[in-house]
This record gives sequence, C-alpha cells and structure tokens, in this order.
Amino acid sequence: MNDYYAFDDERRAIVVKRHDTPAPWINYLSNGTMHAFVSQAGGGFAWWKSPVVLRLTRYRQYNLPIDSPGFYVYVRTPDGTYWSPSFRPCETPLDEWSATHTGGRTRFEARKGDLAARLEFTVAPDHDVLLWDLRLENRAGAAVACDVFAYCEFSQPNWEGEAGWGYYLKLQLKTWYERSMDAVAYLYHGGHPREDDCPLMFLGSSRPADSYCGDRDAFVGQYRYERNPVAVERGACGDVDLPCGQPCGAVHNRVRITPGGSERITFFLGVAPGALVDLEAAKRAGAETLRTLRASGAVDEQFAKVAAWWDEHWGVLSCDIPDADARRQIETWTPLNTVHTGRYSRAVNTVAPGIRGIGFRDTCQDMLAVAYRKPAWASGVLSYLLTQQFEDGHVVHYAYPEERKPPLTTVHSDDHLWLPFVAHAIAAETGDVSFLDARARYLADDAAGAGGEATQWEHLLATVRFTEANLGALGIPLTHRSDWNDIIGKYNKRGRGQTVFAAQQYVVALRYLIAIAAARGDDEARAWLGDCLARQAEAIVTCAWDGAWWRRGFDDDLNPVGTHAAEAGRLYLNPQSWAVLSGVGSDDQLRVGMDAVAEHLATDVGLKILTPGFSGWGTEGGTPRGYGPGCGENGAIFCHSNTWAIMAEALLGRGARAWRYFTQIIPHVAMRTVGVERYRAEPYAWVSNIVGPENDRHGWANVTQVTGTAAWMDVAATQYLLGVRPEIAGLRIDPCIPADWPRCSVTRRWRGCELRIEVDNAAGVEKGVAELTVDGDAIDLASGPIIRPELVSGKRAVEVKVRLRSLRLPANSGLTEH
Repeated sequence: MNDYYAFDDERRAIVVKRHDTPAPWINYLSNGTMHAFVSQAGGGFAWWKSPVVLRLTRYRQYNLPIDSPGFYVYVRTPDGTYWSPSFRPCETPLDEWSATHTGGRTRFEARKGDLAARLEFTVAPDHDVLLWDLRLENRAGAAVACDVFAYCEFSQPNWEGEAGWGYYLKLQLKTWYERSMDAVAYLYHGGHPREDDCPLMFLGSSRPADSYCGDRDAFVGQYRYERNPVAVERGACGDVDLPCGQPCGAVHNRVRITPGGSERITFFLGVAPGALVDLEAAKRAGAETLRTLRASGAVDEQFAKVAAWWDEHWGVLSCDIPDADARRQIETWTPLNTVHTGRYSRAVNTVAPGIRGIGFRDTCQDMLAVAYRKPAWASGVLSYLLTQQFEDGHVVHYAYPEERKPPLTTVHSDDHLWLPFVAHAIAAETGDVSFLDARARYLADDAAGAGGEATQWEHLLATVRFTEANLGALGIPLTHRSDWNDIIGKYNKRGRGQTVFAAQQYVVALRYLIAIAAARGDDEARAWLGDCLARQAEAIVTCAWDGAWWRRGFDDDLNPVGTHAAEAGRLYLNPQSWAVLSGVGSDDQLRVGMDAVAEHLATDVGLKILTPGFSGWGTEGGTPRGYGPGCGENGAIFCHSNTWAIMAEALLGRGARAWRYFTQIIPHVAMRTVGVERYRAEPYAWVSNIVGPENDRHGWANVTQVTGTAAWMDVAATQYLLGVRPEIAGLRIDPCIPADWPRCSVTRRWRGCELRIEVDNAAGVEKGVAELTVDGDAIDLASGPIIRPELVSGKRAVEVKVRLRSLRLPANSGLTEH
C-alpha cells in the first residue's frame, strides 16, 4: 500500500491523499473547444481551441515541480487566517484534505477547523466556460463570516509570442470590470494570428462581486507570490483595472454561513469569441453566457451532462476478469486516456506547452481507440487528415489547423501508411464503407492551399502508390526522414536506407485496404493490392531474417541494422512484433523472434525498444539523437512499442506471456514495482517510456498522458487479449487469456446491440475457440469465430457463449481480417 493515493473503482475515480506527489498528477477537462487541465494541487491552465495561440491562463511548464499557477480559491476567516481547498497555493495546514480525479471532473475536499469546503472543476458541455463550484459548510455552533477569492493569472493568448516578446506585448492588453457581465474582463488587443476570433476572456461569480482585481502585481504584492497575496491578506481586492501590464482575474465574495449551514459560490472562467472584430458583440455574448449559467440549477445541469457523457463513453465495453488492476485500467483509465490523446495528440501536458500541433502519424493512431467508441469523431478526423495529403500520396508530418501556420512537410516512410488503419477501424465498427465515397481535397504542392480533389478511397490508394514508388534496392520501403522510430533516420543520410518495420506496416495496411476493397466490390483495386502485398511479403522474407530474429532495416550501403554482428542496437523490438502482426514469415520464425524478445528485452516493468543501448556522442555508431543509454528510443522501455508485443503474443496464443507484458506496464502496477518516488508519473495514465535498466534512473516514467501508448493499449487489451475485435465482416470473438483463468466475460456495444459475452475456460487453455453461440444458436467456425451483423440486427441485447479448448494455431494469423 502507499500513502499517496487510492482508487475508487465504484466511482471510476482516483483519490489523491497527498498534495506533494513526485510530479503533477493532472486531469483534463474539456468540451471539445474549451480545455483545461488541473493537478492534484490546483495547478493547471486553460485554453480555447489551441494552447499555443489561444491560451487563456498562464502555466509555467518548466517551473519547479510545484506546477503553478492554476485555478486558485482562497478562504479567509475573520481572524486573518486564509487557506485553499486545493492546499496550494496557500499551503496552510489543513485538518482534512483530498483530491479526486474522474472523467471530466476534479474535486477537492478540505476542512480547516469547523469550516469544510468542496471545490469541483469541470468544463461546461454547452458553454466555453470552466466552472469552479465551491460549497462551504459551517460545522460550528455559531455563524461564521468569511471572504472567498477566486484567482487566475491571464496569459497573453499567443504563448510563443509571449515567451519571446511578452515584455513588449504586455503594453497591448487591458483588464476591467465589465458591468454588463458582472465579471473581470480581459482583452488582448495586439496582433494575433487568429484576429477574427481572438476572444474576450472573463472571470465572474454566481454572486455580485464585493471586490475585484485585474492586475496580477497589485493582487499578489511586491516580493510575494500566490501563497501569500496581499489582496487576500487585506481581505479585499481593491477594485483594480489594468490599462497595461501583467493581467489576472480575481473576484472576491463575502459570505456568512449559519451554524450547520452551507453556502455555494460558482466561479466562471470563459471566453466570448470575436472581441477584436466586435467588442460590444463579444460583451453581449459573454453576458448571455453568464446569465444562463447563473440561473437556478444551470451549473448542476452542466455537471450532470459531463457525467452522462463519460458514462456513455465508458459503457461501450466492460469486463469481468480475475485481475483487478487490469480490469480497472481496461474499463476506466485507458478509455479516459484515449479521449485526451484523441483531443491533444502529443501536444500539451505539464511539460509540453502544445507547440507540436497535430502529429499526422500520432493522430491516426489515436483514432484507432476512438473509432470503436465514437466512429463519427474518428471519421471527422480522417476527413481532415486526408486534406493534408499530397497528390502523390505522401502526407505532412505535423499540421497546425488551429494555429493557422504552415505544416511541417518532412517525408517519413510511415506517416501516410497509418491512414488505412483509421479507415478500416471506422469501417469495421460500423460495417459501412460508403463514407469513403466522400470527396476530399489534396494539399497543394506548396503546402499552402488546396490541390486537386478525389474520393477518400482514392486518397487511401494514393498511399500505396507513394510507397510503391519509394521502394529501395531490396524491395522494401525507403526510410526517408524516419519510420515510426525517429532514430532510424541516422542510417539514411544519403537517402538509400530501408526499413523493415515500415515494410511490415505496409503489409498490414495492404491487408486492410484489401478488406475494404472487397466490401466495396472494387475487384480491380483488390487485385492490384494483392499483387503489391505478395511482392512486399516476398521482399521481407528474402532480406529481413537474421537467423534468430528480424532485422530492423538497412543503411545507405545495404548493411543490416539490428543484427547479431552489431555492438549496439543488436536486437530491436518492433520488427519482431510486427512480423507477427503482418503475418509474414514462417511459423517458427515468428515464434523464435518473439522468444528473442522475451530473452533479451524483458525487464521488470516492460520490454526495452532495443538492446544493447548506444553510448557516446559525435561518432558514427554513437547515441542516436543524443539519447543516453536507457533513455527514449535508445533502450528505454518504450511503452508504445510494448503494445504491439502484447498483440503479437496474443495472436501466437501465448496468453500468460501476453498478459504479463500488459499487466507489468499498467501505470499503477509499474509504480508499485519501482516505487512512487522513482516512477513519478500518474498511476492512472499511460506514459510514452520508462527509463531502462542501462540507466541509473531506471523506472522513471516520462512523457505522460499524451502518448500513443494509450490508444494501442486500448486496442491490445480489448481486441487481442479479451479478443473482441471488430471487422468489416462481423465481430471476431477470439480471447487469449492465462490458462489459470477458469472464466471471464465482456460486455460490448456493437452496431446497436449489447453483446454479453461469457468465456468458459474449464479446459485451462490460453487460446482456441471450440464453440461459439449467440442466444443458444451455434456459429459455424469454418471461417473463424465471427458473429455476423445479421445475428444482432434489430436486437437490443444478445447472450454470447464461448468455450475454449486447445487448438493448434498458426503463428502468422496476422492482425487483419481472414
């Protein structure tokens, strides 16, 4: 046990019992356009659409790990004592305190003497407003009067501009108390890349303000900070407007609480768009938003809608399995994490300010977990991504739609190949391929505007044409800048390097496109894609096997990368797992390659991405991109890569090993293994990587929340371990579990029906469906354990029974439809 946190599985929540976690443990709050994150100590910031050019409040990403500033509430009693329900920033000792994160909401509960507080945050679904809902309860026998202050530090909206030019740009803003809104208003009126909708920002209360302040320096005071602001110490804000300088929003309310009574105040941090175009219209819009939210019951309605949204999202899949840690992660925290990655790609957390925009390969992968819960969301993202593809089939590397700046157009061997994965995931969940008839513009050659137009299906086929035109001397894809693994670019300085991983990914993409072509009745495309697949599979088999594992690729001179002869980078994880996912190689080769993984890459908290790590800088064989041994892509436990190894072992039917790889890397379990202080990151959110054993900081988890690990762990756990995998033809039921599990069950909403799936493993095996029934009717297993759509059509729920027994399974069953 630990004294930092405890899970509350019934409420799908984590209760943090200490404010001083080793790093900020955050929760994202969002309605899709208005966003914020808040930490266990009240730190965090808010943004509208973009954290880079539409940042609302400040957060110092590279500060000491006290994560500040944030969304702060101060409670001041008549004796001059003041404290914060979030503990920080005041840090006044409290008699009781806890912080609770759950889907879309964070709650602080605290008590100082006879005064108890509950402070809850969420973003309103119907309004671009962050709600701070405070309830104070007087447990004393006498009435108590107190002063309540809400405070945030407003940011200059353009974060990059503020970082470089903020000392001038502070002369191009103002704050004032806008009487029509009864709120502190903040307007940045300097130049802005989104001048048409740069908003009026505001902070108001559900009660008329007793005092206010828009000047950070006046609120905080000289040589003070948020812990002891002079305005709170004095008991009033001074009604300070700011004609230029460092802005803030501070609202003060006086309350009197009767004995045993309670009082409630809600604070509203929000935006009204278009303030630089028509300020008066923005004021009216802001006033109308506040009028709506101040109405009786309005705040409760918004909180209820947030809870309902998350309940629906979580309700798509649930499971009953013997492992409580795995069940919690599968049912609650992974699907929560995938919403965040779907919204933020790799852009923003406590140390990432948001400048990465939308990574093309990242966003495609994030949508794989979104597609089976929210296919319309994934379809909309796919439609946008296709507009970032050039007519020859390659795509941008990063896009910046909210920042309205040019994309990054470096060419990578894998970016475009993720598009078929998304399209297939949507089609598999819905059974519909007609969405690919919609037309989308290509990106012009100069990447500045729109080019020609084609159907989405033609866009997908263009990905194949680009890869076919960019095969190297060995018949596998040229590396270009890199494949998924950025460090591989070091082997391609003259443009002739080739990548086995991208070749295996290409095979999977081709299989997906063949399945779509079959569903569309496009026989011509199906035949062409089949020829491409056959040639690529032959090329991989011919060049990639190194005797006991699969090579990683080849350098400019056709020297193999990832080979027995190498001093460093001898064995790479990804080509071993993707050999199985692609189904290319003999049964023995696929199993032997994964056995090499178990022998050489396994640690107590996951699989290393490669071994041995590189050492030294500035030499041809030295550390790639400067990563020290055990760090990042140089021998760390790269959690994203671990997902594919889990899937591979599940396809091989090795349930004990697959579940061990999964469970040991669950954040809570990994933290338990190495210790809270060493792991540091949130015990509920996936991380990109954990420092490997070749480094003295082994066990440190970093790049948290915004990582492709989340989506792929969702896919690995639900579709390969639990084995409930949507395909265009139907729902495949093919679990892979430890032999000592006598039973397990999954409930899955699919195509309008709830499937209640019971798995009987009395035979004590790891994989092999011997019998499958739907409402008592047996399914013919000749074409696999697949439930056809017609068996659930028009039904609200069906009972599915699965009986396992030992079967000889082909190792190259592959990731795609049979």
